[in-house]
Amino acid sequence: MTEAPTTSTAPAKKMWKIRLASILLYGVARLLLLTYRIRVVGAEERTKAEAMHAGGSFCLALWHEQLFASILAHRGQKFAPLASLSADGDIVTRVMARFGFQTVRGSSSRGGPEARDQLVHMTKDGWFTAITVDGPRGPRRRVKGGIVDLARRTGVSIVPLTSTADRQWVLRSWDQFKIPKPFARILVRYGEPIAVAAETQGLAFGSIKNQIREGLAINEAQAVAELSAWH
Repeated sequence: MTEAPTTSTAPAKKMWKIRLASILLYGVARLLLLTYRIRVVGAEERTKAEAMHAGGSFCLALWHEQLFASILAHRGQKFAPLASLSADGDIVTRVMARFGFQTVRGSSSRGGPEARDQLVHMTKDGWFTAITVDGPRGPRRRVKGGIVDLARRTGVSIVPLTSTADRQWVLRSWDQFKIPKPFARILVRYGEPIAVAAETQGLAFGSIKNQIREGLAINEAQAVAELSAWH
């Protein structure tokens, strides 16, 4: 089992609570995973994205609310998701480490440049990355620019990623975070890659953000339809 990263902004007296919460959350996730039926579709889009970069890297763009199922579908892969420098981020990082992921810490408000530099380095080393484009605190389903900047700097394409389930809990959080219920059918779908030129800025930068939003919407509609047809 991979050890959880030690980087944390939480006071020492809170660390035991973070450790306990991460252990409990990991245990629950493992139990749920045993009951899930997960289908991943759109593999040809992922292959296309890998071919667009010399090192085979790409960056997944997803909504924060769909993080749970999306992460579980990629366990065991050379995958580097981004988590915030917060107590919640500490918990998420420890859980992800137990699933074998190398999490990068930072967000648009804290640790952004350091996280960006680490993501750039890992991308060049052949890792593929994942960013919740409306995280870590919203507004819900509004694309932020960090993923565009990463793609511009590294030459990777952006791949919209959607997960949907036939039964799920919806939390009363800013993002309406979704956790598939036991024995749920989960469909995870890769969308069409979005190329980002190195000179992207200004209006072109905003255009890429719109493409990501539209790509996620199209991909989600297709995923919902494919889930309905899954018998």
